[in-house]
Amino acid sequence: MSYKLLSIMCLLFTLNIFAAEQSVEVLVKRTDAITVAPKAQLSELFILGGIQQAVTKELVEKKLDDDEFWKKIEEKKLSDVGEVNFFSLVFISKQVNVNENTINPGRPGTLENPVITEKTPPADPFIRASFTYEINSEKLKKLYEDTMSSINLPDVSIKTFYILPDIGIDSEMSWDDVGVSKKENFSGVIVESWKKWAMTSFKGFTNIVVLEKDFSDKSENINSESVILKWNSVLKKAEVFQDRKSARFEMTAQYVLMNTKSGESLTAFDFPNQKREYNIANAKQLSSNLASLIYNLLNSQTKKISSALELNLASSTFTTTEFKVSGKAGLLDISQVNSILAERFKQITLVSETKSYSGDLSVISIKSTAGIDSLYALFAKDGGKFPLNEQKLLVFNPQNRSFAIISK
Repeated sequence: MSYKLLSIMCLLFTLNIFAAEQSVEVLVKRTDAITVAPKAQLSELFILGGIQQAVTKELVEKKLDDDEFWKKIEEKKLSDVGEVNFFSLVFISKQVNVNENTINPGRPGTLENPVITEKTPPADPFIRASFTYEINSEKLKKLYEDTMSSINLPDVSIKTFYILPDIGIDSEMSWDDVGVSKKENFSGVIVESWKKWAMTSFKGFTNIVVLEKDFSDKSENINSESVILKWNSVLKKAEVFQDRKSARFEMTAQYVLMNTKSGESLTAFDFPNQKREYNIANAKQLSSNLASLIYNLLNSQTKKISSALELNLASSTFTTTEFKVSGKAGLLDISQVNSILAERFKQITLVSETKSYSGDLSVISIKSTAGIDSLYALFAKDGGKFPLNEQKLLVFNPQNRSFAIISK
């Protein structure tokens, strides 16, 4: 039985000044299920409660957001054992000692079968335990940072348009200079508008997802048609004109659109330095004008991005395979192999490139719209022989699925 929803409270923190170990007293509110639980289950429950209390204490002492941290942990939907394992590397040591007197105080019999009489004193409403531990503060801080910055993504196998925005201001400015009290009030409006823009302009994507940070590890299940648009811009208040209550703002901005799975760049643009003068008397109007400037820059690239997405859709249907090419051959011979295969198999949009070269054994990478088995069959057709030049032939061997350059 899971005791996750039971009330687990910490009564007292104590610190032994002569050792690195600390201890907390953990209380579990008594219920019928708890009272008759095997001692091993009680120990597991107190370990979980002790971990939660110890981690919270450490986060509070470091002035870190413990409430938001535990919300992130809840989103992981860990089991009791899973949560204990999640924090295992953070603790150098941990031990729990259940207070036997609070399990069944003054009651004869066993824990599983207590003897209750009219003279039996009322049970303590809590069962108590001491959780002694030593914690690695640096590892906890790293775990906190990783957890707080974790990306809660929908199914990555779904075709998705990801947006990774970096909307910043010059280091000598504050967000008050752009008419808002904090960054979210400025960038949030732009990003939400970009989401609507992407949804309207680029059909065929099941999800439009804004990322807080780039993918650290890419799942093999990432949809090959998904893309990620990375935006970077920096605003600078260049000059203030007190007489007309305005300021000249300058901005650098660039973006790149990439295939999420392959990391291949589909299109990119580095905008010319933007210079605009805006009235600064009305903060709301100022922030609106600057936000519109940033939004419209990317919006102006709609046609270019659409073309890149069409190319991405076509290339995502390609299959890429590497083939060995054996035989005495010069670099020119390998270049001719690439050209001849591309010309012979235009119907499957074949593209052949040299992956590695040596005098005896080279490797070419072939991309085409044909499946692997279909590609092998096409290469083996008509004996698998292709004239390379007046002296040499290119021959495909269907047994070891490789090419060889031989003399005629």
